[in-house]
Amino acid sequence: MGRPKLTVEQVLEARLRYAAGEREYRKLAREFGVSREAVRAAAEGLSFKHLPMPPKRRT
Repeated sequence: MGRPKLTVEQVLEARLRYAAGEREYRKLAREFGVSREAVRAAAEGLSFKHLPMPPKRRT
């Protein structure tokens, strides 16, 4: 039996929160029921590459 997987909605939510400055991957992982590494990879665009990334924030 494999690990729980992120849904498209969860990936997009994680990316939006990452773009907004949230970096608490453990919190998101608990919320989504997956590993911290799965959330980090999805939020940073290392996985689910077919899904769009939010625009980069200007500083």
